[in-house]
Amino acid sequence: MATSANQSHQEGWFMQNRSTDPDQALIAAMARGDVAALHELYARHGLSLLNLLIHEVGERPLAEEVLQDVMMAAWQGAGRFRGESQVRTWLIAIAKRQATKARERRRPPEHAPLDDDRPDPADQTNPVAVFDQAVEQDALQQAIRQLPLEQQEALELVFFRGMSGPDAASQLGVPVNTLKSRLHRARQTLRQLLGDVPHAE
Repeated sequence: MATSANQSHQEGWFMQNRSTDPDQALIAAMARGDVAALHELYARHGLSLLNLLIHEVGERPLAEEVLQDVMMAAWQGAGRFRGESQVRTWLIAIAKRQATKARERRRPPEHAPLDDDRPDPADQTNPVAVFDQAVEQDALQQAIRQLPLEQQEALELVFFRGMSGPDAASQLGVPVNTLKSRLHRARQTLRQLLGDVPHAE
C-alpha cells in the first residue's frame, strides 16, 4: 500500500511539473523533429546557459562552442526526456557535462578573464544557426542514401569530389550520357525529398 501511495504521489508530481513548465511542450516538439522548437528553446535559455558556460570553462569563445554541443545534445536527447525535472534544470545538467568534456579536451589559459556581463546577442555566434547547417547536411546525406547505388556513385564523384563529367564517367566505366542520365534522375529524386539541389556544370 505504501509503495502504491508513493507511486501515485510521484506520478502526480510529474503531471503537475509537466503542466507548469512551458518548456515541456518544446521538448515534445523537438522529439518529433521540430527544429523551430529548438530555436525557441535557445531563445529562452541560450543567454543564461552561455553565462553559465563562461564561468564553467573560463572563456567566452570556448563557451560558445560548448553551447553548440549543449543544443545538439538537447536535440538528440529530447525523445528521452521524462519530465522528472524542469527543462531548465535538465539543460543546466547537460551544460555542465559538456563543459567538463570541454575542459578535458582543452585546458583554458591560467589567467583567462571571466565575462560576468550579460552577453550581447548581436556579438555572439548563434549555435542554432550552426546546428541548422548540421541538420541540413544530415538530411542531405540521408536522402542520398535512399538513391540507387549507381546514382550515389555519380553524385559522389561529380558533386563531392569535383570531377568532370568525362573523368567521372571514365572511372565508373560508363558513357558520359549514362552518367548525365544518372545525375538527372538523382537530382529529380532529391528535389522531391529536399527541394532544390544544385546542378553540375
